[in-house]
Amino acid sequence: MSNLASTLNLVRKEVDGALDQAAIRLEHFSENGSADDLKGFLGEIQQVRGTFKMLDFRAGERLCEELAETGRTFSQAEGKNTHALDAFSKSIMILKRYVEMVSTGQLVAPGLLLEVINDVRKSRKEKPLPGAYFFMANLRPKLDIPPAASNSSALPYRRVRQLFQIGLLGVIRNQGRKGALNVMGRAVSRIEKASRGQQSWGFWYAVKAALEALNQESFEIDLSRVLLMRSLDTQIHKLEESDGQLLTEKQPDWLLKEFLYLISLAEPDTALINKAQVDFNLSTELREVQLADARRKLSGPDQSAMDSLTEALQDELHGIKDLLDLAERTDGFDDGLTDLSISLRRIADTLIMVNLPTTADRTMAIAESLRDQNDAFDIKMQKVADQVLRVEQDVRGLAMNTEVGSGSKVDPLSLLEARIAAISESQTALSVTKRAIASYVDSNGDKLHIKNVGKTLLDVSGALFFLDQERVAELMVTLQGFVENKIIQSDFSPSEDKIEALADAISAVEYFIDSLGGQSAGAAEAVALAEDSIQHLLN
Repeated sequence: MSNLASTLNLVRKEVDGALDQAAIRLEHFSENGSADDLKGFLGEIQQVRGTFKMLDFRAGERLCEELAETGRTFSQAEGKNTHALDAFSKSIMILKRYVEMVSTGQLVAPGLLLEVINDVRKSRKEKPLPGAYFFMANLRPKLDIPPAASNSSALPYRRVRQLFQIGLLGVIRNQGRKGALNVMGRAVSRIEKASRGQQSWGFWYAVKAALEALNQESFEIDLSRVLLMRSLDTQIHKLEESDGQLLTEKQPDWLLKEFLYLISLAEPDTALINKAQVDFNLSTELREVQLADARRKLSGPDQSAMDSLTEALQDELHGIKDLLDLAERTDGFDDGLTDLSISLRRIADTLIMVNLPTTADRTMAIAESLRDQNDAFDIKMQKVADQVLRVEQDVRGLAMNTEVGSGSKVDPLSLLEARIAAISESQTALSVTKRAIASYVDSNGDKLHIKNVGKTLLDVSGALFFLDQERVAELMVTLQGFVENKIIQSDFSPSEDKIEALADAISAVEYFIDSLGGQSAGAAEAVALAEDSIQHLLN
């Protein structure tokens, strides 16, 4: 990019001028439909394309090629293609901004232009280019493939795919990442283990590392990455249909390249990601956090706008609570009710904008109640304070995507805090439990590693009971009984498939708990998977 910046600066004026002329020609064409204006637009685009080709700016050249191809198709069709016109306008704007960012030495990446490239392709019904289209990597590095495990039991591909699909459902519904990706990672880990010694191991090794990368907070789960997960599900489905025979075959290169691209963008904060980056000799000059920052600068406002709005609403509510506190300590506060009413109405208007009409109505009702002359002043202020707490609960729910029943007799904010604590502590406990089981397996059955697992599972059962999830709480008691009776107190170690089923059940419950915080979809499917795994334990 530094070489491109230095050479692009030499022709920056000409490129900007051509793009400006292209924008003018396009605007005229959209107004009068003149073929001459469309021809002029395409001529300017071809001029820019030639410049980019000379500079070896592949992404810019490809965008110009797509614009030219779509423009030629457009000229032969009858009527106006509104989508194409919008895509053309956006492409010119983004491309000019991209050139500016490159010329000023800002960190950008060719992949940032894929969104507008694919938008242009969509206008002529072409398939989108994959996210790693401009990414370069060695797909055939020399890897030390681990040997296949001796005496390993057959992998239950149906259950493994079911585990993966539960996580995929959460990703598709865009309701969080932690629980969804953890469950998907669990499924892929089992496939990676089964593929050891096989030709496809490198692929599943890369997929496992890529899912770990996606779990980093900096990664954005956009549509292209959701579609990538669906493509991976297709491969797992083929594995299921072939009963694992596909493990002996090479997986699609384009799919491997996509996962290597994700690994290259990740921070090397885990041993697996770090090792994968080294094994595949991946360039790590660009990280996802830098890519996301450049994307925001290129195409629009910061995605944290909703968080900022929520924070502003909470500040406004704190100001109202201060006014209520002042009312309790000050005589003759009646004149101050006007300021209180104005603040409440302002909050109500904002709540309508963020699609919280019920909360907005409640807020407006509080403002109207200030006019009520029937209640004594102190009683009126107490009622207002109670309702403000409920509004604050809803606003906090806007930030955390979670709700507490409005009919609760407990202080809503206190109950919300308790729920959050119970969910968080349960997730931590189950993560510790999975590590303990892994240590037990790695140590060839040293029971010291799992001596506290039974108690931990009972603790999680109690938390689930508090969260009104009695059915899942009972499952945890069953798991605790298996650990105590079939592992700790038994003279014989359980078979590998029993241990795997135990881990599957715990992973499914962990995913279910994550869904209670509004971070994942597919809660019912997770419970069903946990029950299926437990049934295997008991047989």
